[in-house]
Amino acid sequence: MIGHSKIFYLAFHSSFVPYVIKVKKENAEKMRKWLFKKKILSDEWKIVQEGDYIYFPLREKIDGSVWIDLPKRDRKKSPYERIVNKIGKEIEIPNHWEKIGDTVILQEFKDWKKYGYEVGKAFAEVLKAKTVVIYHGTYGEFREPRITKIFGESTETIHIENGIKYKLDIAKIMFSSGNVDERIRMGKIDARDEIIVDLFAGIGYFTLPLAKSGRAKKIYACEKNPIAYRYLLENIELNQLENIIPLFGDNRNISPLKIADRVIMGYIHTEPFLGIGFKALKKEGGIIHYHNTITTEERDWKMENELKFYGEKYGFKISIISKRVVKSYAPHIWHVVIDARATPKN
Repeated sequence: MIGHSKIFYLAFHSSFVPYVIKVKKENAEKMRKWLFKKKILSDEWKIVQEGDYIYFPLREKIDGSVWIDLPKRDRKKSPYERIVNKIGKEIEIPNHWEKIGDTVILQEFKDWKKYGYEVGKAFAEVLKAKTVVIYHGTYGEFREPRITKIFGESTETIHIENGIKYKLDIAKIMFSSGNVDERIRMGKIDARDEIIVDLFAGIGYFTLPLAKSGRAKKIYACEKNPIAYRYLLENIELNQLENIIPLFGDNRNISPLKIADRVIMGYIHTEPFLGIGFKALKKEGGIIHYHNTITTEERDWKMENELKFYGEKYGFKISIISKRVVKSYAPHIWHVVIDARATPKN
């Protein structure tokens, strides 16, 4: 029969002292990789070296492991852990979110209608947000978001990214944090002597970094959506930019012709507008940044063929400068951008 002190010893050690595996230094890295792969390595205690041996803390007992008292890691709880603790109930909540300005966007989760306010309040407090919404997808020509507000009041926000301010209404305008690298990349282009035409400017997704960080000589920013166009005007003023000429309407009717050193086509599914892009280029040619989606099977040959077909039609020879995956768009579907140089055939 086990005495009370033995029971206390076992309970104490199983709760507060980890199982540890001891290995020689020369075998330590191999063991670490194996433990990590098997998800046995504990992150609650420190890995300790003593002489020629390394002591790895474990999540569970394995052959050869013993109880040894190791120092605890000074680990701060992740935002997700703090959110779960704050809710204090067994509710399935998303472990991924987007924060645009002071607004948090969540995907639908089980029982969101029942627990939406509690979950939204916890996300707002931990992430220091004013508003939390559930995202249900998009609809219509302008891909307007369908959302439900579960906490807070206003869905209008100002998102600051790489020193650029984007004002928008999350309930009316899409803003993808997945495109951040592409927005930063546009801002790194030295466009000081360039005239640029942005055929799908939106609220200024690529126009603003090209104008502010890239210091473009002049940008003609075309936008058809009246709500996005209103925010484009506000963002030009908010960022104190004088090198952007906003143009409201369908780019097929308003885009300048034979003027651009560079054309931005930052909206997907716009193959039919490639002709407008080539007509906007100077007769000497220039660069087109063409965005679209492709399947894993199509790879990038589909977009290359589209560029070459329309380039040929409008008198240009196309050479590919670079290809980049912007983000995953859906299972086996990728949002890709191709930078192409157009030069006159003759």
